[in-house]
Amino acid sequence: MLHRPLATFLVAAASLSGCGIVPLDAQWKDPAYPAESLRGTTVLVVCESDEQVVKQMCQDRVAAELRALGANTATVPYSADASSARPSDEARAVNARAIFNTRLSPDASHHFGSSGVGVSAPIGGTHFSQGYVANANLSDVATGRLMWTGRASTYHSNDLNWQIDSLTKALVGGAQQAGFF
Repeated sequence: MLHRPLATFLVAAASLSGCGIVPLDAQWKDPAYPAESLRGTTVLVVCESDEQVVKQMCQDRVAAELRALGANTATVPYSADASSARPSDEARAVNARAIFNTRLSPDASHHFGSSGVGVSAPIGGTHFSQGYVANANLSDVATGRLMWTGRASTYHSNDLNWQIDSLTKALVGGAQQAGFF
């Protein structure tokens, strides 16, 4: 049986770990660009990362978030050929009105844990976790003009699914708050 203070602590810790979304670190909207909704239009979703799994997870999640806001989405198909077409060419090919481009970059660090009494050897070894920084741009296909940009970052975690979910929700939410969805 758990003591009440311990149970309260465990519930609080569980609710704080991996729940919610991160806030935007910063965002900018072109003040001269009219805030018109992109609902019902096609938006090309592009995610960039050095890790293919992060890129694909990001593309799927951003596309799902934009569809939930009423946009039609298209994604750049995966290609092993590094000389694939530019996003603006892909956007024109699918008749997209805008491009939502996200770049995810890792922010890695190592955390070392040790414990023991009278011993110099660490117990528990090394624990590796990683944080991510995401920068997103929303641009007009016809003019190439930047309409909105935002940045979000996550704290170091082993839960990559939570990190990507949180980042995409924050960034797409920022574009929505700016009046584009």
